[in-house]
Amino acid sequence: MDRQPSLNDLNDDVLLEIIAVVKHLFSVEERKERFYAIQRNQQSLWHEMSKGKDGTTSPLSDISRSQLVGPLMALSMTSRRFRNLAAPTIYRSINFAPNEDWWTALGKLDWMANCEAVRVFAKSVRIYGPTQQGDDGGGGDYKGLEPPDQIASRLHGNLSILSNLKELTLVIPQPYSEILKTTFESSSHSFESVRTLILGLHAEWIIAKCPNVEVISACDWSWMRYNVNRKHGDQVSTDLIKAAGAAKRLRHFEMHNRWSHTRLDAVYQVMPQIHVLALPGGMPYKAGLEALLPVLRLFTNLKVLALAELRRLDVGFHPPRCGNVYRGPNGHLVRKRVEREREEAKIKAARMVFAKCLNLEELWIGDCVKVTIVRSGHGNEFFFTSMPRPTPHRNRWDLFDN
Repeated sequence: MDRQPSLNDLNDDVLLEIIAVVKHLFSVEERKERFYAIQRNQQSLWHEMSKGKDGTTSPLSDISRSQLVGPLMALSMTSRRFRNLAAPTIYRSINFAPNEDWWTALGKLDWMANCEAVRVFAKSVRIYGPTQQGDDGGGGDYKGLEPPDQIASRLHGNLSILSNLKELTLVIPQPYSEILKTTFESSSHSFESVRTLILGLHAEWIIAKCPNVEVISACDWSWMRYNVNRKHGDQVSTDLIKAAGAAKRLRHFEMHNRWSHTRLDAVYQVMPQIHVLALPGGMPYKAGLEALLPVLRLFTNLKVLALAELRRLDVGFHPPRCGNVYRGPNGHLVRKRVEREREEAKIKAARMVFAKCLNLEELWIGDCVKVTIVRSGHGNEFFFTSMPRPTPHRNRWDLFDN
């Protein structure tokens, strides 16, 4: 009887393509369902199936097995060959999720220290500390929720052994950040392999420990909430800009803020060399886009500029606040008028920016409108494309891809 063909008959190149597809099988909605299922369960998120130095394994929780094991992890458990091929993808990103308690985090740190695959393949570590409801950047009330004394030193030690670490995310409340800061600054070790930092509030101190960082992003939800409430002054933004300016290799900077001429000038004073600048904001720019242009033109090396949404720029686009106007009498006429005003405002914004930033190659308006330009002696021609803007910041639902 002839043997039936199987996946093991395929060569490694084909299997790697299959692994790449399997990783993205879940839809966004399914990822959200898994995220909330894990939050409700409050079980340990890191019952990993890899063997440690002592040769033991930890089984998955029966309660959360269907939520925790994604298709890629399940595929990797079918054979040693699949596990070896999938390992670089599975262990590429290590995540400390927002709903984990400190003891779960300690268990994960123990696993990191014992797992050879983490030391070899981990390129991204994302640390999201537990946040109290109502914390808007001022610190909140975390009495009784302090982390164990050893967690800061163990976290530092485990990060130090990741020789291929390229991206570090640090989004934790101020009281916890101060604890980590004390431990990290007391050590002479620096994370020279890190190229990208994604930072929450009060985490600017880590920049000095990453001397080769090239990309700094401060657009996490904590910055959005902080800039909307703004009860604690603007010192946090000032501290981040100052710290980022000391990064000698920085080429990409983005920060969520209510941008003004003064704030943007502070960025220029410490990092005039950057190639990519993103200025998102949940609030309108102070005095509009026009007030920023005198400073933007000074960034002579700027190739890519990302602005806030069109309605935040004060360029003549003010859509209705309530969608019901489109359903009422003459709603179709209102929709046509809004679309016309949107197109006119996009062209106006593009002309304003490209007229001042002569070396600019790419302009983003909001997160989904890309503008490029063809300059010639007969005038400038703009090309508008609708597509998601590539950003360093990862979607929170990607915490559980595997």
